[in-house]
Amino acid sequence: MLILTEKPSVAKAFAEALGVPRKGGFYENDEYCITNALGHLLEMYAPEDYDPELQKWVLEKLPILPEAVKFKPVKKTEEQLKIVKNCFDKRKKDVLLIATDAEREGELIGAEILNYVGFNNYDTAKRFWVSQALTPDVIIAGIKNAKPLAEYAEYSRQGYARQQADWLAGMNITRLISLKANKLLHFGRVQTAVLAALYDREKSIKNFIPEIYYEVKAVLLGTCPFSVKLINPDNDEYPVRFSKESKVLKEAAAMLNKMKTGKITELLKNKKTMPPPQLYNLTALQKTAHKNFSYSPEQTLEIAQSLYEKHKCLSYPRTPSRVMGDGNVKLFQDIYEKLLSAYKGSPLENAMKAAQPELITPNNKRIFNTKELQDHHALIPLAPAPHSCSKEEENIYSLVFSSFFTVIKPSYVYNSVSVKVDISGLLFTGAGIEILQPGWKTSAVTEDEDDDEQENYASLEENKEYPVKSVTAEENQTEPKKRFTYSSLLQLMENPRNEEGKRLAGLGTPATRGSILQKLADRKYITLKGKSIFISDDGVFLIENILKNKELAAFVSLPETTKWEEQLHENADAFIAGIKNFVENAVKTTDMAAYTRQNCKTSLGKCPLCPGGIYEGKVNFYCSNSSKEKPCFVIWKEICGAKVSPEDVTTMLAGKHTKVKKCKSKSDKEFHASFFINSGKIEFKFDDKKK
Repeated sequence: MLILTEKPSVAKAFAEALGVPRKGGFYENDEYCITNALGHLLEMYAPEDYDPELQKWVLEKLPILPEAVKFKPVKKTEEQLKIVKNCFDKRKKDVLLIATDAEREGELIGAEILNYVGFNNYDTAKRFWVSQALTPDVIIAGIKNAKPLAEYAEYSRQGYARQQADWLAGMNITRLISLKANKLLHFGRVQTAVLAALYDREKSIKNFIPEIYYEVKAVLLGTCPFSVKLINPDNDEYPVRFSKESKVLKEAAAMLNKMKTGKITELLKNKKTMPPPQLYNLTALQKTAHKNFSYSPEQTLEIAQSLYEKHKCLSYPRTPSRVMGDGNVKLFQDIYEKLLSAYKGSPLENAMKAAQPELITPNNKRIFNTKELQDHHALIPLAPAPHSCSKEEENIYSLVFSSFFTVIKPSYVYNSVSVKVDISGLLFTGAGIEILQPGWKTSAVTEDEDDDEQENYASLEENKEYPVKSVTAEENQTEPKKRFTYSSLLQLMENPRNEEGKRLAGLGTPATRGSILQKLADRKYITLKGKSIFISDDGVFLIENILKNKELAAFVSLPETTKWEEQLHENADAFIAGIKNFVENAVKTTDMAAYTRQNCKTSLGKCPLCPGGIYEGKVNFYCSNSSKEKPCFVIWKEICGAKVSPEDVTTMLAGKHTKVKKCKSKSDKEFHASFFINSGKIEFKFDDKKK
């Protein structure tokens, strides 16, 4: 039997399990020959490989649409490819077992090699596909149960289609927008759509105009202190928010010191049951690891892969599933008993408390559900973590360990409680919870970033009076949406939604999402400050150049990108045909005159007269849609002798006034005024004190 693996470590594991000695760069005896790739050993032709003239980037040569896709050896791994080909040449009559990583990318790596070496014995070829760590027993059982390679043909077909689409979009659109903008700009089919989402979020934050509002909050003394807020009868949309001029607010403010007790006039309870979170898939693990340890998605995958390959204490990490198969009940039970014994008295013992082994049953469809299984079962611990693990490996293992025991804990049961309270004739309202059964929440680690604690409204009674501890009137302001973090971006990629809230097809795969975000960081299109992700000036420049072309603008919208993902799964050939059509139309419809470089500067805000952005020039701030022949909107850097800064421009574009400035009139008289924009013109608001 000839066995092809994806990595040297996997080839070594197979050799040890089967007792095959090493022979040069591979393993061989009379029965087996085991060889390995090093990831992708082949890569798609570059444009200049098809035609030397394409080495020069010129618009006239676009689009580049090869009739037949061709591959060439990756230079740095060319020697390994020779070893692999040599094994195939001398073991032509052997049954082939493909044991590359059990996912679409692993299937593609194997398919590329088979095509390159001229393999044609597909009728007898087998596929090794397991989720468990590659222990000797698992390897031997996996070989025995290997299915025909033909059953996995759709994986390689989709892999080839995705690879070709990324090449067509990347090579053509990267050249197109780079030539137009006179700057190297990398375009990626999925990564640029993610970057566009960051751009839209940043734009909404910068253009957000906060509104001042007031709240009156009272704290009363029940079994635990609980808070309520004054109802605004004149505003249904924000029932607890008031303007400064509100009569109710003024009335409440006048009575602050007189409010001694409050009576609950209405109390409503709604019992709710929350089952424990399901087992981790890779994306869920990456989100939790970022929340708790600030690990990047790529870093989490690397650590989990080490726990799987090197330490053999974790199942296959590149999984989209959060369930196990119906037939995995005994596997779960055996692992439960093994870990229960191994970690008794250890720091991880707390994570095992309250677990109920009677929930390990085929009827528990939150764990065992073959209908929801995709490729591999959920991430689970398979054995105790060895003492040689690094601190980072211990952290990731502890998350998976905790998830494994949490899923068999009781549900969290509580009452959702809402109250109305009369305090000195004014009506207040509030909401909280009354915990009936803490269940899994006692020690679980969750993946949600916005996991806000709700107030304890336990033991409150209707028509009962409670002492008022304090009443305060607070000034607040509305806030824009939060910036994305790695965790929220992964959530967006896994479960994108349209404007109506309908769930769309996910972007990328669990195995590629981390690398997509890493590419954006490596190309300096995004930066990380704390846990928040900021789009860089280069990232803004890239997206704004893309938005100048209607075809490209549509392609980087999330709903449109998810449509491509859906078509890839439905019909790979139609998917490729659509990508080619998109590339041709993008090249045809690009207007050269629309592309003027903004010196890679960040837009200071939206032009008040058109959809363009405002940028800083040498003597003024100008609209990106301006030209010498046809100016759109301009703010000069000096107005009546007063300097205008970029911060002033951002303030005015947001609909606000600048700080008061010292100015001079045409007759050289001094006056003080702030500047603001009204109907596309700069106007003055004079300072009353200096008028």
